[in-house]
Amino acid sequence: HAHRLTHTRVSRAIEYVHAAAEVGANAIKFQIFDNPNSETMFCFIDGDEERSGRWKQSRLSYLQWKVIKEEADALGITFLASCFEYETVKWLSGLGVCATKVASRAANRIECFEGAPLPLMVSNGMYDTVDIKLKDEQTILLECESVYPSIMRWGGKLPGYSDHSGNPWRAIDAISRGCKLIEVHFHIDRIHAGPDLPASLALSELGLVCEARDVIGAL
Repeated sequence: HAHRLTHTRVSRAIEYVHAAAEVGANAIKFQIFDNPNSETMFCFIDGDEERSGRWKQSRLSYLQWKVIKEEADALGITFLASCFEYETVKWLSGLGVCATKVASRAANRIECFEGAPLPLMVSNGMYDTVDIKLKDEQTILLECESVYPSIMRWGGKLPGYSDHSGNPWRAIDAISRGCKLIEVHFHIDRIHAGPDLPASLALSELGLVCEARDVIGAL
């Protein structure tokens, strides 16, 4: 039974890779978990006791993530990951990712990403930019709001934007004003979207954002 569940998770992850590639996304980013708890995670916060149960239901092994990464490579879409555990940060180099996404909850623990592939793409939602101890110039800051769904627009001061609004027009607005790096949530099936559903784009809406990127870029 456990083997069937794991196989389903791998298949679903690959399904998301194909869907993102088909609508024209440049990259797809997953959250990677191994054994999330207060000892293994360097950014365990209030409420994670409840969340960790859901995270464990999505965990895959390093070798399984490698299969998913190879599928992304074959399709020509960049594979990225957010990590929150000491062990999974070590996986990133082996997976051969071209950059490391640092979620806002981990932004004040940059030192835990020592040795992770650069650049670091850091969301600032839970910490003011001045409170994030940036290591070097190989860090790209993404403006975000740690509220789901969020209501903020990209302010134009940081190079990136991590949007949790569930509204494709927020990303399109940022693109139209020159934002070069945008992260959005998306879902294929509402049933599997979980608590992030209100903050997630439908696949057709992700396609709309990608189309806007191409049209505005051509102009």
